[in-house]
Amino acid sequence: MSELISVILPTYNRAADLKKAIDSVLIQTYPYFELIVVDDGSSDGTSKVIDEIKDKRVSFIKHETNKGAAAGRNTGINASKGDYIAFLDSDDTWYPEKLDSQYQLLSKSEQSVGGCVTYYDLMYSNKTIKRQIAIQENFYKQSLLGCNLSPGSTLMFKKKCLELVGLQNENLKRFEDWEWQIRFSQHYNWVSLPSSLASIKAGHVANFETCRNALAIFLDVIRVKEEKDKVFVKMAIFYELFYAALKNNMPLRALNYLLKAFVCCPVFFSCNILSVIKRKVVELFRSL
Repeated sequence: MSELISVILPTYNRAADLKKAIDSVLIQTYPYFELIVVDDGSSDGTSKVIDEIKDKRVSFIKHETNKGAAAGRNTGINASKGDYIAFLDSDDTWYPEKLDSQYQLLSKSEQSVGGCVTYYDLMYSNKTIKRQIAIQENFYKQSLLGCNLSPGSTLMFKKKCLELVGLQNENLKRFEDWEWQIRFSQHYNWVSLPSSLASIKAGHVANFETCRNALAIFLDVIRVKEEKDKVFVKMAIFYELFYAALKNNMPLRALNYLLKAFVCCPVFFSCNILSVIKRKVVELFRSL
């Protein structure tokens, strides 16, 4: 007998994108799913979009105030009945075979495997980049260096894993997925399905202060296997601050954080930079 997959779709003021995201779930070739849409205190007409959905597989939960992405996902998880959980952001979409492909892989996986990601298409206004998600052998160490499972719309995992891993940290308004991934990686492995099965909307620029405040909380709440592992986390935090400052047109501050990342852990920083450059070059030739 096929198992139920619970799709968790939190949304906040994205009425223009929400219907398309929901429709991409309803056309999945895997028929045994429930879709839980969590309206995280929207004020833009999201409720009207939701009212127009007439499908018994879809349920809706509304937060009276905006609580953040982690709270939206946690609310959906707590209401779910499935054996598997899949996340979908409300401005992203899936291709029809996404759930079925991941279920076929995860249902036959070893107990040590907790979840599965897929490749994806990163959608800009003027171009599409096909992006791969590589899962390294030492996934825990990989997780210390950044949120390598991002974007969340590619994820599907076994719900029973949450007994050890726990829910996402609602105190984090950004990088909640990274903190959760580090906890997850201390108990389970992930596998990557080498097919583009999600369409991810690009172009988001996060507010620098929001990122800095979230990363300060992140460093305080993060739990690692050994204290020495925190040096890798600190290096990755400096790099995230570099990237956030760069995107917010703060070049001098960005350079300062880049230097701090290098000084924190020169060897791993250099390896990471080379890896990023290699990925960018491959993507450039792939898009030509």
